[in-house]
Amino acid sequence: MIFTERQIEIINASKDLIGEKGLQNLTIKNLAKKMSFSEPALYRHFQDKTQILKALLLFHREKVVFKIKNILDSDISTLEKFEKILEYKFSHIEKNPALVMIIFSETSFQYCSVLSKVVAKIMEQRSLSIILLIKEGQEKKEIRSDISSEQLATIMMGGIRKTILDWKLSGFEADLKLEGKKLWETLELIFKK
Repeated sequence: MIFTERQIEIINASKDLIGEKGLQNLTIKNLAKKMSFSEPALYRHFQDKTQILKALLLFHREKVVFKIKNILDSDISTLEKFEKILEYKFSHIEKNPALVMIIFSETSFQYCSVLSKVVAKIMEQRSLSIILLIKEGQEKKEIRSDISSEQLATIMMGGIRKTILDWKLSGFEADLKLEGKKLWETLELIFKK
């Protein structure tokens, strides 16, 4: 998805506002005030708050997908690819803690079909990517094949989610990159043959 420079500015201001005051305080009025815009000026770029949140999710998904594609295209082992992907994901989340507030608000989106569909699609794509990479590692005999790729992906995604949730619950005080490294060391033991 292509965003204009002004839309990216609004997306980043929205992310900052969520980080400062929580998702519930992301309103067009608060966003306009933060950006020193009029409310009608914001509506020229996005129809409503839902469209801003959708854009925020898609914008960051594209950033992550681009970086991960570079890792996947590299000539390193499957396990090294997973390690690099996790390093990047935890680093990206640590730099963008407001994303955690959005990621863990998916139950708030259950009554908003637009956002629930976006979150579901992102989760489906992540799961599929992990499963495919695990299968690649299993074919190369780098990852154990006595556990299905789907179950290994579930273990990995659950571990990532728990690590990020613990970081959020600590008030973002824990060292997320260090906790991510510990998670990878455990996952590597599970993944290896």
